[in-house]
Amino acid sequence: MAQQKDTKRGTWMFYGSCKDITGKTQRYCRRGFKTKKEAKEAEFAFRLEMTTARPSITLNELFQLYCKNAENMSVKGSTLYTHEHTYRNHIQDDLGSLKLTALTTPVLNQWRNRLLQKKKPNGQLYAAPTLNGILDTLSVILSYSVRLGYLEVNPCRSLPIVKDKRNLKDQSLLFWEQETFTYFISCVDDQYWRDVFMFMFGTGVRKSEMFALQWSDVDLGRGRVHISKTLTIKTESAPWEITPPKSKNSNRYIDLQDTLLDCLRRRYSEQQKKDGFSSSWFVFGHIKPLLAPRLAVALKRYIQVAGVPPISPHGFRHSHATLLIRAGVDDQLIAERLGHSVSELRKTYAHIYSESRREMLDKLNKIL
Repeated sequence: MAQQKDTKRGTWMFYGSCKDITGKTQRYCRRGFKTKKEAKEAEFAFRLEMTTARPSITLNELFQLYCKNAENMSVKGSTLYTHEHTYRNHIQDDLGSLKLTALTTPVLNQWRNRLLQKKKPNGQLYAAPTLNGILDTLSVILSYSVRLGYLEVNPCRSLPIVKDKRNLKDQSLLFWEQETFTYFISCVDDQYWRDVFMFMFGTGVRKSEMFALQWSDVDLGRGRVHISKTLTIKTESAPWEITPPKSKNSNRYIDLQDTLLDCLRRRYSEQQKKDGFSSSWFVFGHIKPLLAPRLAVALKRYIQVAGVPPISPHGFRHSHATLLIRAGVDDQLIAERLGHSVSELRKTYAHIYSESRREMLDKLNKIL
C-alpha cells in the first residue's frame, strides 16, 4: 500500500499491486483524493474489493481456459473432443459472448427451453439423451469456473434433466431375447461378422472395448480376455485412439464360454498364418481395428436380412445383461462381468428386475 501527493494536481493518489481472487497479480493506481487519509481509506477499500470480488469473463474465454488446461486435469482426449464439438454446435452461439455473472439459473432455464425446440438439419427434434449431453457439457465448463473462482456456485446444478416423452424408445427394442439372437445369427452368412456378433452377445462388452481388444489381451489357455482399454474415433489428431477404460470397474477379466473360446482359437489360428502377425494385432481387425461406422452398417444390413426388431450395437450389451439377470446369476458376478458396480447394474436394468420380481411372485402363487 502506498499513497503519494500528486504535485501537478495538488491532490493525493494511491498505487501498488495485489493478487485478485484467482491469484493473478493486478497493478492499480487511483488519483484525485483531497487528503492522504482519504487516499489511504480508499486504497484499503479497493484492495479489499480486489481480493474478494469475483472477476468476470465470458463463457467463450472460460471454455478456452478449460480446453487449454484439460490435459492437466486428466480429461480424456475423447471427452474433450465431445465437449468441443458440443460447445461449438449447441452452446457457443447462444451463450458464448455472455459474461459468467449473467449466466444465472433463470437465464439458463430459458435457454434450456429453447433447446427443447431446437431441430436437427432433417427437421427432427433432438433426442433427450442428446439434450442432456449438451446440458452436461455446459455444467462441466461452469463447474470449472467455480474451481477458478469466477463463480461461487454452478447455476446448471438447478436445471432439471430433459425427460422428453416424444423421443423415448420402446424398452422392448433395446435388447433381444435369446431366441431372437439365435435366429438373427443364423441369417449372418459371413464368418467374420458371425464372430463379432457372437462375441458381443456372449460377453456384453462395450463396442469400444471390443474394438480395442488385441491378441495380447486374450488368454486362450485360461479361457478369458482382459478388458483394459477402449478405442475412440473422437479425436482430431488420428483416425482412432486407444484410451483408458471408462471407469475403475471397467478394467476387468471376462471368462469365456466354450463357444466363444472355440471361436477365438479358430480366429487366432487363422491370424497367425498371415504375414507380419503379432500379439499387438486387433482381435477383430488386423493391424488396424474394426471401427464403429463399419459395425453399424453391417448390423443394419443383417437386421434387414433377418427381419428382426432393430437394436444398436449397445443393444447386445443390454441383451447379455438381461440374459444373466433372468437366469438368476448373482448381481455381483453380473456387475463384474459388465464392468459396473452393483448399484449401477440395478439402476440401469431396473425394468428387468421388475419383470423378475413379477415372475417370482407368479411362481410363489403357484407353489403356495
